Amino acid sequence: MTATKILSIADGFRDLARVSDAELAQRIGLTRQALHLWRKQGLKALPARDTLQRLATVTGTAYESVLDAALHDAGYGWVLSSDQKP
Repeated sequence: MTATKILSIADGFRDLARVSDAELAQRIGLTRQALHLWRKQGLKALPARDTLQRLATVTGTAYESVLDAALHDAGYGWVLSSDQKP
């Protein structure tokens, strides 16, 4: 399993809400198979904005935090943390 920041957000909600991966995937607009690929391979590209927005809404996480996690996981190492942003 590939540990990622985006999965930390998703799994934190999944564990707290006690939902299955299938239910979590449905709530954020993914297939169960797509979520499985996130787990096995990590993010190969930045997910769609709608997917990130739904993840933020479902988990109660700020969209900016979800976006930062996705950018980091997709290999955009230049992303600044919130305290470094202009």
